[in-house]
Amino acid sequence: MSEMKLPRPGQATLAGWLIVLGSLLTVVTAWDQIAGLRSLDTRERVEEVLAEPPLAGSGIGLDSILTLMHVMALVTGAIAAAAVILGWHVLQRNKQARLALTVIAAPLFFAGMFGGGFWSTLSAVAVVLLWMSPTRDWFDGVSPTKREALDSGDPDQKSYVAPTPPEAPTAPTAPTTLTTGPARLSAQQPPPWTGAVAQPTKAAPTRRPGAVMAAAVLTWVGSGFTALMMLASAVTATANPDLILDQVRKQAESDPAMRDVAGLYTADVIIASAWIMAVLVALVCVAAGVFAVFAIRRHSWARIALMISAGVSALSLLLFALAFPPAVVLFGAAVATFSFLLRPEVAAWFRG
Repeated sequence: MSEMKLPRPGQATLAGWLIVLGSLLTVVTAWDQIAGLRSLDTRERVEEVLAEPPLAGSGIGLDSILTLMHVMALVTGAIAAAAVILGWHVLQRNKQARLALTVIAAPLFFAGMFGGGFWSTLSAVAVVLLWMSPTRDWFDGVSPTKREALDSGDPDQKSYVAPTPPEAPTAPTAPTTLTTGPARLSAQQPPPWTGAVAQPTKAAPTRRPGAVMAAAVLTWVGSGFTALMMLASAVTATANPDLILDQVRKQAESDPAMRDVAGLYTADVIIASAWIMAVLVALVCVAAGVFAVFAIRRHSWARIALMISAGVSALSLLLFALAFPPAVVLFGAAVATFSFLLRPEVAAWFRG
């Protein structure tokens, strides 16, 4: 198969468009931030941050913060504009564009904390998908069938060709059947005098693919971190419920629709809600970890359950990341887990 005719995997299409659209929205967000940087609302928000720890009493002035935000927004916009062009070339299978995106992914992630927010983080995380199979194989010119054959222990995929019979073969006077010994003829290797081509049987892979263990490790790490984060939130709410009540009251003052609801919140309600949510999330995380254990033991149902768990987690974390951008890292781990379990060699291993 020619390299130019290799079909583009869905993972490569998803990663490329996430980079293009995410970077484009990052440019728009950075430009909007620059346009409203000197507005009264921005100055008031920055002053509130400077008045609270750890910046309170640090001696950093308002103009210094605004200048830093302006510079970081310009840097983020410039990097994101370059990522838009590179992302388009990645969709055309340009290896140099993939390498350039890898170089600017880290600056885009850190600069985006000041000027791009969620969209810059999403673009940076999408770059990781470009180095995962099957996208990596697509860039290397390896077709899915060839990759599956290599992983199953049949690297050459060549058929056995029987020796050419003599020009005037003499038919045997009586049929003979070899039933013992190393020279026994089988259905896969026809008699030499027939001139037929043997058809090798493709064996299922017996060695566990590394993608299965990678998916399990990502599940254990991501589930453990999520469970600890939720339990820490519950402990914080128990120790200081007044802090959450103050936030609810501030939101009720700015949003009239929240005023009636805010009266329902008490310290006991907040503590109970925090612990119920933490326990439910912890149970889901434990279930995902158990699915990963059974998956590496080659249970097909565990693979399906783990894929469902990763998909639901990715959608939930994507919504949660709108309010808490660092959650994009967990979102990337869930997407990577789902991608690993979709690989052809993983499917073949579970079928075997």
